[in-house]
Amino acid sequence: MTDDRPLDPWDRALLDALDQPFVDDDRPGDPLTLDELAERTGISPVLLEMLAREGFLVARSQDPEPRYDPADADAVAAGFELVEAGLPLAELLDLARRTDEAMRPIAAQAVEVFARFVRDSVEATASSEEEAARRLVEAFRRMLPATGRLVGHHFRTLLVAEAHRRLAGEER
Repeated sequence: MTDDRPLDPWDRALLDALDQPFVDDDRPGDPLTLDELAERTGISPVLLEMLAREGFLVARSQDPEPRYDPADADAVAAGFELVEAGLPLAELLDLARRTDEAMRPIAAQAVEVFARFVRDSVEATASSEEEAARRLVEAFRRMLPATGRLVGHHFRTLLVAEAHRRLAGEER
């Protein structure tokens, strides 16, 4: 559901920043259609559509059709490395779906925290709409990769701790 209200200049600047390749991506490029992603990965569009339905792939935009970040090709390749190593595709899809279900509310809360503590503060202290827009985009560009590193590190730490627990025969 879209909101038809006009966007503030700083919201427009943030929306434009969100449409750019991820800040920490070392291979930026234009967003890809599903067919282009299939061509880049060598995986059929039908299978990629299934990955998108399960939450493994999340389109960056929907206008006029779903577009994916070029870095999604690496994520898909990583998923298929797991399959090639012996993880059944059905189990990978189940993990993707469960991860998606768990992470969406956390992502929504993170956006709310950004709005409440960063956006509101910048809006209250900026001397102009242009300054507010610049500072918000700057904060977003710093915070997005930092958040990704933080979450990725924590998840890797949890995986290692869980593997250690299981290998040591410890009960939960």
